[in-house]
Amino acid sequence: SSRYVWAHYIPDMVDGNVNGFFALVSDITEIKMAQIRLQEMNTALQAARDDAEHANRAKSQFLSSMSHELRTPMNAILGFAQLLDMDQKLAPDHHEYVREMLKAGRHLLDLINDVLDLAKVESGQIGMSLEPVELLPLVKECLSLVDPLAKARSIRLSHAVQGAVVRADRVRLKQALINFISNAIKYNRDGGSVRTEVSPAGENRLRILVVDTGPGIPAERMSELFEPFNRLGAENTAIEGTGIGLSISRRIIEMMGGAVDAESEFGVGSRFWIELPLESGLIEVKAAASQDAGQNVAHREGHAAHLVLYIEDNPANLRLVAELLGYRKHINLLTAHTPQLGIDLARARRPELILLDINMPGMDGYEVLKMLKKDAGMKSVPVVAVTANAMSRDVERGIAAGFADYLTKPLDITQFYSVIDQLLGVGADDA
Repeated sequence: SSRYVWAHYIPDMVDGNVNGFFALVSDITEIKMAQIRLQEMNTALQAARDDAEHANRAKSQFLSSMSHELRTPMNAILGFAQLLDMDQKLAPDHHEYVREMLKAGRHLLDLINDVLDLAKVESGQIGMSLEPVELLPLVKECLSLVDPLAKARSIRLSHAVQGAVVRADRVRLKQALINFISNAIKYNRDGGSVRTEVSPAGENRLRILVVDTGPGIPAERMSELFEPFNRLGAENTAIEGTGIGLSISRRIIEMMGGAVDAESEFGVGSRFWIELPLESGLIEVKAAASQDAGQNVAHREGHAAHLVLYIEDNPANLRLVAELLGYRKHINLLTAHTPQLGIDLARARRPELILLDINMPGMDGYEVLKMLKKDAGMKSVPVVAVTANAMSRDVERGIAAGFADYLTKPLDITQFYSVIDQLLGVGADDA
């Protein structure tokens, strides 16, 4: 066979092509080796992708679990503190103690929320739903929410927003804007002012500015402004904060295709702004006339008792809701500490409204909801989730599953009463 090979290639050698033959063999060998290396790289990349997806799922599960575990005890702490604050028989100094508890508890809840939010942003697990957002009603809503903070320090709030539509996630934009305005109040001087305004920022972009009359920020520290947990020395003052809000705001606005920045003059004040794409240019938006919340709730004649069922395995949460609804004389409350008992009570007593926890042993809230909806007599009864599962995807899943509303722990008592009154069709006088 060797004589055949040499006989076959001798003419090429004679013609001077032997070098070309060996070069071809070398090229084929290199191609084969490259293919093997490429296959190894693809295998490694697939393994790395699988590891990353597993890590993301683990992080997502961790964040969801931590959110639930931290919020559950906070529900009892803040809930019972709010109940004590409502007690007119409490001595004035005891009221002060309770309000300090509430203040500290809410600060702790803010810290929990901010840390979890930062973790979600950094892991890329924060959801965005970009849509046209009208700025005028959004700004008015934000100002109304922070108005009590401003009034406590005689700070004047104003705005110059005639109407514009930007493309953004409304919930996340509201979060960032409230952060800017509340910071402008917290770090302002007593009797100062905070103004929210808009201005063009290049072609098809708009700038939302929050201008304050605070002490300003030294120029040498401006580069530290958006660093997580960096409060620029404010941690040594009585002003509460986490140092995370600005960092989160910048990142979520950038995820919308926008930008966040600031400028400040020491001793004069600061200007923080959000830049976003315009949806359809500047337009005039007629502000909707405000309505009394009670006008949208059907008023029932008389004071007939309404039967409400609460299914919850946590004794502290059961007692808290029982105490809260104890202030509503028009409500009779049934409680069940297991899912199956709750289903049995619902079928036997036919309540007008069901409050339902999600995380329960043996059967979760979604399974209970399915069983209730299968019952012809219970199909039309509204079921409200009352849960510590407070991640955005948890809320979306709950609404999609058929819950009439989704309340997260720690409960806000005003919101809790409002949802119940609305679903029971109770007017303000009855409540």
